[in-house]
Amino acid sequence: MATWPRPDPKIAVTGVVLFWGDTLVAGSLAPGYDLTTDYVSSLAGRGSAVAPVGIVAIVFLGLAHLLAAATLRGALAVPLALAGVAGLTIASFRTGCPLGAAGCGTAPNTVHDLPGTVHGLAVGAYEIAIVAAMLLFAFARRRDEKVFALVSIVVAVASVVLLLQTGGADNGLWQRGWLLANTGWLVAVLLTRKRVGKEGVNTGSAGLTPPPA
Repeated sequence: MATWPRPDPKIAVTGVVLFWGDTLVAGSLAPGYDLTTDYVSSLAGRGSAVAPVGIVAIVFLGLAHLLAAATLRGALAVPLALAGVAGLTIASFRTGCPLGAAGCGTAPNTVHDLPGTVHGLAVGAYEIAIVAAMLLFAFARRRDEKVFALVSIVVAVASVVLLLQTGGADNGLWQRGWLLANTGWLVAVLLTRKRVGKEGVNTGSAGLTPPPA
């Protein structure tokens, strides 16, 4: 039976790089926007002067996870694909920022409506999916890659802790730390699958079989 070819891991990694690059560009262009206090998704918000750039950035994030799922396949592909769909939902259902990206999400620059509610639920869904992927990886690789498995557990815990810090002061720093933990783990998994394959290690049935070098 014919199967779809696996994308090169570097394609998904490129999606992550483009996400971060776009957010930096959008943040530098948005009037009054502060990387340390403002949410990343505010850049794509309804009312943001740089909304198109912010939307593209989040789309890159969602696509990176979908491409990672297509690359790794197996059981690990399921939570990664769900994380990708959640990312695209975040990009589609944007928060209301009537006064622009700066300060969006805090009174008076906030709107409580259906798109904002879906946006928040999608963020939660993304977190559940990516943490599930980390824990699944840790369980599947607990014997062959003990250090990486342990690191995955630590990153999963850190991801939850960082996300829970948002909603108060320094939202931008906490959220960027959260996204850095999640995307950093994803990039590490993608790049090491190729290395593990070259070393001849059996990656098992959790969707960790590396693509052909």
